[in-house]
Amino acid sequence: MTKLNIAGDSAAGPEPSPPGGDWDIRILRRVGRLEDLPLAKDPVTPIRQVAVVDVETTGIDPLLHQVIDIAYVVLAVDARGEIVDVVRKGQSLCDPGMPIPPRITMLTGLTDEHVKGTAIDLDALQQIFATVDVFIAQNCAFDAGFLRQLLPSTKDAAWACSLRDFDWLKDAGLDGRALGHLLMQIGFFNDGHRALNDVISLIHLLAWRLPSDQTVLGALLANAERETVRLEATGAGFGKRSLLKARGYRWDVAAKVWWIEVTYGELDEERLWLQREITPFGPYPRIRPITWHQRHR
Repeated sequence: MTKLNIAGDSAAGPEPSPPGGDWDIRILRRVGRLEDLPLAKDPVTPIRQVAVVDVETTGIDPLLHQVIDIAYVVLAVDARGEIVDVVRKGQSLCDPGMPIPPRITMLTGLTDEHVKGTAIDLDALQQIFATVDVFIAQNCAFDAGFLRQLLPSTKDAAWACSLRDFDWLKDAGLDGRALGHLLMQIGFFNDGHRALNDVISLIHLLAWRLPSDQTVLGALLANAERETVRLEATGAGFGKRSLLKARGYRWDVAAKVWWIEVTYGELDEERLWLQREITPFGPYPRIRPITWHQRHR
């Protein structure tokens, strides 16, 4: 019986084709270098400084856990969402002062020996981030929370979330939301979950062109920059939780209220539904404007 020829195995013959046709094969390429990114030749002003960031940590709670790896790439981005230049990049390890949990080592490859005696130069990082107009991360509520603990000066920073501010299925035809899975669907792969690897992977996704020829980055920034409204189901009874969840409402543990984010164009319809189905006898739903400075907290 012949074998499938893999990686130049000249001693083996070709695998017989499956019934009904040839083998379907998808080729994945390793992500390229930042230096090889295609850059806009005729940028349209204004040009913004956009920092793509990622943190690796000892856990999920910024108040309890520590950053062990942080990376960023600052891009100059024009008004269309085209990358004009790679301004600067950086990565730093940090000793958390505690053993790295085994699960985190399995995920990142980082051990106690890798981070022993290391520290983040927060003064230098603050100077760099002071020039940034907007930050981007995959599931940025996680990264933004840890960054605020490291640098309180970023507490009012603008954030765009490539997980929540862009619909990968509807707008790009890609299923799933995990960074590595999305990356493979556009033909690339990367190794591990070190912070800089994840930043470079995300930049490849952001630079990918949609059927409209707009970059994902351009669409993401346009979505994130729009002002929306947080509509709270004030006074909603416990028995209404299934209706609210089915409608897309989320539970705010701290405020103890169900809420949904809608555009101004959707506000009247959503308010009428809430008053009809959830709180017909009041109280009036609470409304609060949201910008990309507050959205991902």
